[in-house]
Amino acid sequence: MNKDNLFSKSFFLLFVSNFFIFIGFEMIIPILPAHLASLGASTLQIGLVTSLFTLGAVIIRPFVGYYLINGQRKILALFASSALLIITLFYPIVSYVWIFLLFRFLHGLVWGVSTTTNSTLVVDVIPKNRLGEGMGYFSISTTVGAIIAPSMGILLYDAFSFDVLVWSAALLTLLAILSLKFVYTSAPAKRIRPPFQFGAMIFEKEIWFIALLGIITSFSFGSILTFLVLFGQEMDLDQIFLFFLVNAVVSTILRPFTGKWYDKNGPWSIIIISSFMGFLSLIILSYANNHILLIISAILFGAGYGTIMPCLQTWAVQKVSTEKVGSANGTFFSSFDIGVGSSALLLGFLANWFSLSMIYRLVSISFLIVAILVFYDFKKTDKSFR
Repeated sequence: MNKDNLFSKSFFLLFVSNFFIFIGFEMIIPILPAHLASLGASTLQIGLVTSLFTLGAVIIRPFVGYYLINGQRKILALFASSALLIITLFYPIVSYVWIFLLFRFLHGLVWGVSTTTNSTLVVDVIPKNRLGEGMGYFSISTTVGAIIAPSMGILLYDAFSFDVLVWSAALLTLLAILSLKFVYTSAPAKRIRPPFQFGAMIFEKEIWFIALLGIITSFSFGSILTFLVLFGQEMDLDQIFLFFLVNAVVSTILRPFTGKWYDKNGPWSIIIISSFMGFLSLIILSYANNHILLIISAILFGAGYGTIMPCLQTWAVQKVSTEKVGSANGTFFSSFDIGVGSSALLLGFLANWFSLSMIYRLVSISFLIVAILVFYDFKKTDKSFR
């Protein structure tokens, strides 16, 4: 077998499994507030839908990262996917708000296990000299799945019902389990586990800088998830789905090139350039009163945000030793959850005083902050800029 072969059977199956898991999960998200409101939930309880989920995901990841040092990664991935399926099927059955919120917390726990394990498992099947390229391809399953799923969920909900939406998500999760079943990876080399320390595992200190960049970058994505539909209504853009569609297409098309760029030149230049694209994207979006500007913004966002996040994940797993890959992935995904969750909270507060256009102009600064921080880190490396 060619050890440099990136597109192995196991890589392909992991890609497919992760893609279905993300679509099955994300397609329900935009509908949950409306469904919970139909159960008589208060505004506070609806807000807890995201908060409790994020809390569960962040809490569990340190334990997952510690287990993955020597643990059976495929078995854990299958367990997590199966648990996601079961929890998803319970959503239409639960009619009490607080029980529903409990399921959201459990869902967060299982989601934290699934995302951390799958991303660690795929590192085992990617040739080490093609890690940037491989993680770039694999992250398509995450970003594209997360981008197109909300539109699919809204379509199914409007055309049919909440039950049909949930059954569709469950079917996709079942397909993910079947794909995962046939993945083959060699068992990780046995290593001595250090004593478990929750604080150290919840935040892998070796990648603190990358985690900070992840929080700041995902803050921008949180603004898109939270306000873009409302912004489209405010600006009379009746084809707002075009942003999600174009964003997904662009980020997918660019991924092979950006992954190779990363492997050849490292993370600095590509993240800095992508940050400026993200900045321009949100500035243009804030003035978008027609679909041409909306599409231009989506192209730049796909090239910017869609490039930065897989680069950060690759950088994170390269920064640590082999036994810490699981905790590094856990920290990275937690940074994403924290960024998205905090943006919804903070920007929702600011939206009481600012227009959504101004909100996007303010959020655009986050990309400039990322560019400045990465340039500062580059200067410390004392390398020629490539």
